[in-house]
Amino acid sequence: MHLCCFKKNGGEVPAIHFENRIYPISELFRVLERSDQMVGYSTTEQILSIARDPSLMASLLGAVPRSKGLGEREIEYGVPIRGPVIGVGRNYQDHVGEGKLTLGDYPKLFFKHVNSLTAHNQKVTIPPTIQKTDWEAELGVVIGKRMFQVKEEDAIDYVAGFLNINDVSAREYQFDLGPAQTSFAKSMDGFCPCGPWLVTADEVPDCQNLRVRCELNGEVVQDANTSNMIYSVAYILSYISQFMTLEPGYMVSTGTPQGIGHFRDPPRYLDDGDVIEVSVDRLGSLRNQFIRV
Repeated sequence: MHLCCFKKNGGEVPAIHFENRIYPISELFRVLERSDQMVGYSTTEQILSIARDPSLMASLLGAVPRSKGLGEREIEYGVPIRGPVIGVGRNYQDHVGEGKLTLGDYPKLFFKHVNSLTAHNQKVTIPPTIQKTDWEAELGVVIGKRMFQVKEEDAIDYVAGFLNINDVSAREYQFDLGPAQTSFAKSMDGFCPCGPWLVTADEVPDCQNLRVRCELNGEVVQDANTSNMIYSVAYILSYISQFMTLEPGYMVSTGTPQGIGHFRDPPRYLDDGDVIEVSVDRLGSLRNQFIRV
């Protein structure tokens, strides 16, 4: 199932994306002649509750043919999941190689704050003093239930679903200044586009065999597969859970392959009018335009 939300009257409406149409959850409950059991829940709580309940997902999908829904052009997407984001650096060998980076014996972690979250088709404003804004196409993983000290072989059972993430970064704060300010470089407003939907885990049978692509103004700049990760999704989740509790709605951005702008010769950075499109197999496409004001 593709779970999403759209903006309406200053708020967000949880919905299902199905065959290029958007079906509000509240409308589907009305079709089913059931009271909306999620009144009072936040958008993220509603989406996660559905993602964790196969029976409810089946019922809601069964109501889709009896619902009118909305065309995608009629809505403005919102951020499907609003939770803390834990990023993983240097997790593809080709990316480590292109930057001549060192590789440690464990995942390199950083954090992106919730103010950095932005939705599909939203414009991302580059701060006036930032000159080295860069892209990173990544597979995002959303936690579905509380996770603490979980074994690697059990880790995927805690996943609610997956989504596209663009781990936008201000490279001058990551590489030019010492010590590196990685979390700050990646937490500027709008620097974590995600979506357009949360695709539930049942629709992604093997998260270690997904193509990851990124296009800059229509030109392919990244094209790889999650099979090339140094640390698997299951290993990463298990590793993090040994030290901190992962709550429902937490997101893990699992690293980017080669092809970022900073390590090109000459380097290429995002500027006014540039459009980045991130597409991971089965997860649709995430598109954002970058602007200066």
